Amino acid sequence: MTDPVSDFLDAMGAAGIRPVEPIADKLAAGDPVRFRADGDKPGRRNGWAWLHLDGVPAGVFRHYRLGVRTIWRAGSDPRSLSPAERRAIMVQARESEARRKAETEAKQEAAACAACDLWRGAGKADPAHCYLARKGLPAFGIRQSGDALLVPMVDPSFRLWNVQRIYPDGRKLFLSGGRTEGLFWSHGAFMQDGRPSAGPLVIGEGFATMAAVHRAAGHGVVAAMSARNLETVARAMRKLFPSRTLIVAADDDRHLSENIGMEVAQRAAESIGALLATPLPLGPETRSADSGTDFADIAPAEVAARIAHAGSVGHA
Repeated sequence: MTDPVSDFLDAMGAAGIRPVEPIADKLAAGDPVRFRADGDKPGRRNGWAWLHLDGVPAGVFRHYRLGVRTIWRAGSDPRSLSPAERRAIMVQARESEARRKAETEAKQEAAACAACDLWRGAGKADPAHCYLARKGLPAFGIRQSGDALLVPMVDPSFRLWNVQRIYPDGRKLFLSGGRTEGLFWSHGAFMQDGRPSAGPLVIGEGFATMAAVHRAAGHGVVAAMSARNLETVARAMRKLFPSRTLIVAADDDRHLSENIGMEVAQRAAESIGALLATPLPLGPETRSADSGTDFADIAPAEVAARIAHAGSVGHA
């Protein structure tokens, strides 16, 4: 007996859609899956699939960039399915997606409540916390609960949805089930009276990176908290600050086969007409076995200089 999940994945592959991340378990659980496929740029997730295994296995898969949408049923040529069969499969897919969305939103709301409770109950961050001491950073806009630093994560209306917990060993965790997409940590973007702060706003990936930029350059900063989230947050900042100079501070991941940090930063800058700042000079990359470089890895004077000269690489 053949495995319907494997058959479904084979059908996707035959249509030119090959996930670059494991999705078989999610398909087997009946969950709709959004995924990055072979050929997608870093940070893009153009693939979507759903598989129904009760009764005769059936499902739908799509790839938004390729314009592929296929309705699949085990043991059948998709072209032989009747209009009624196609409609029934699509109805099941929409119902499953609606259930998943409702469950996800419920988990996110519960995590948001937990985040608010955790934030309210937290105290001032210890300046001697191992993570801050190792990075040489003050405790900008964060709190501490137990031995974990708390980095608040808000949406463009500044509602708190989640917190990133940073432990002394550098381990980072979001709240389970909590929202992360479109959320960010911000510091110094506004003055106390609610007006935008003076100077450019700098947008980057992680808390430490952007805290290092604020310490060195004094500008308002925003951390998207992940590479995948950078362009979404950058677009949100352009809506909040339509005429402000925005700078995207890239992580340089030249040690990887794909320099994801640079690619997502360049794309984010292009999408909002921002300037691009890099922690290392642009030019031919030499990969090494070392870890990547971000603005938290270089001296404050160099951070300030590279942010100040972001315009030297031109408008995106």
